[in-house]
Amino acid sequence: MKETVIQFDEEAYKEYQELQDCIANGKAAKKKPSYSQLLSSINNALRNIKANHNFGDLIPRKYLSKKTIAKYGTDRIFRVELVGYWRLLYTLIGDEVKIIAFILEFMDHEKYNKVFGYKKK
Repeated sequence: MKETVIQFDEEAYKEYQELQDCIANGKAAKKKPSYSQLLSSINNALRNIKANHNFGDLIPRKYLSKKTIAKYGTDRIFRVELVGYWRLLYTLIGDEVKIIAFILEFMDHEKYNKVFGYKKK
């Protein structure tokens, strides 16, 4: 069994640190979920991905535009649902020794719908 290592995209890591700073400074979120709920949900997702690198749902290729593939540099993007309809996106990079779960981004549902072209009914 290969070891799964979690790594962040540079921008995603900055957002993750900002989220931690908001909690440390007692800053309140303008809407739900709270920053502490979101951070807790992200940390749970990271633990689950580390335990099982296929934890998330693979986003079907039909929802991946050329722009999205270029932005993330891959067409194998996994989604994990977080609290309050937020989403965490990651991809897998592997070799003989370990699998890297590369965290691409976490975003609210509205941004997720825009990125993947989902339309409101």
